[in-house]
Amino acid sequence: MNNFTSGITFLQTENLEETTKFYSEIMKCPVVVDQGQCKIFQITKESYIGFCSHDFLEKEQKRICLTFVCDSKKEVDEWYEILKDKEVKVKEPPKENTKFKIYNFFANDPNGFLVEVQYFLHPFP
Repeated sequence: MNNFTSGITFLQTENLEETTKFYSEIMKCPVVVDQGQCKIFQITKESYIGFCSHDFLEKEQKRICLTFVCDSKKEVDEWYEILKDKEVKVKEPPKENTKFKIYNFFANDPNGFLVEVQYFLHPFP
């Protein structure tokens, strides 16, 4: 059993305003975190989808980012060590991202998908 509290699938969008209107008004998924360039919508009690308008992903591939949310910075650090020990391709050690108020790191799964392990530095639903 892992110690993740929730998961978020992040996707890119060319039009965050239109995307926000669709998911919040039509699909009735509330915005639970608004980070300016990224918005996170709650789909169910423990499932979330996020859309970002910045270039954290490669635009030409329209890839996804699978985010695993932890309860503490310590857990993020532990996952970093676990993945590193398993020889998973990890981009760089965990660090604070003040813009998005998170503590995180990125790795790649065997398919090349971006995997993020993070802790919110502010309350997350």
